[in-house]
Amino acid sequence: MHLTTKGLVIRTVDWRDGDRLLTALTEDYGLITANAPGVRRRSSKFGGAGQLFAYCQFSLYEKGGRMTVQDAQVLEQFFRLAEDLDALSLASYLCELLGAEGEEGTPSPGALRLALNSLYALANHVAPPALIKAAFELRFLAISGYEPDLRRCAACGAEPEQPQVSLLEGRLHCAPCRAAFRGVSLPLSKASLQAARYALRCDLKKLFSFRIPEEDLALLSRFAEAYCLARLERGFHTLDFYHSLPQGGYC
Repeated sequence: MHLTTKGLVIRTVDWRDGDRLLTALTEDYGLITANAPGVRRRSSKFGGAGQLFAYCQFSLYEKGGRMTVQDAQVLEQFFRLAEDLDALSLASYLCELLGAEGEEGTPSPGALRLALNSLYALANHVAPPALIKAAFELRFLAISGYEPDLRRCAACGAEPEQPQVSLLEGRLHCAPCRAAFRGVSLPLSKASLQAARYALRCDLKKLFSFRIPEEDLALLSRFAEAYCLARLERGFHTLDFYHSLPQGGYC
């Protein structure tokens, strides 16, 4: 069976002599894994399609449950990411995150658009890296079915004066209502709460258009990352590397 689709390469694994296994987040089929034969050779007809962050038009052949790249036209490669180690490492984390939840062959509406917008924002310094990271994490969780309930205090129904969010339950609550929730809760300011609400529901084209003071961004960043790790119940080597960099952090 022959397939044609657009996709972003989010993982690569060298395989055999000159081949490379590509995991791509595609427009039509969600995550797919396909062998790109000979892509590591200089004579390869695929060019840059075998590189991480390559957004391509793929022509694929499926047989016996295995996919092979027959042709690939590169549409975008986000070359400017290589100019900034912080942006490059953060982009790697975002791609690892994208591969953590999706299932092969299951479309995930909005995920590819979120990925492309985020890589563009990082490559072109559209917003501070910490803002891009937090907004991506929250929107990715919403797309994956883990959206936190940030509407009102889940215990008393009020708009919290001192908002906190339960990481275990993913629910907003007032500081005085803390006893009603299990596990760890993280504080948010009013500004960071509004930013989180915005990131979860805004038009994807405007995801990185908000700005908040540095101290509020720090609270948003800590919450978004902690909630992401709690929901997915795992860590990420790329995230550890990002935080090891001098500028990599919450703000």
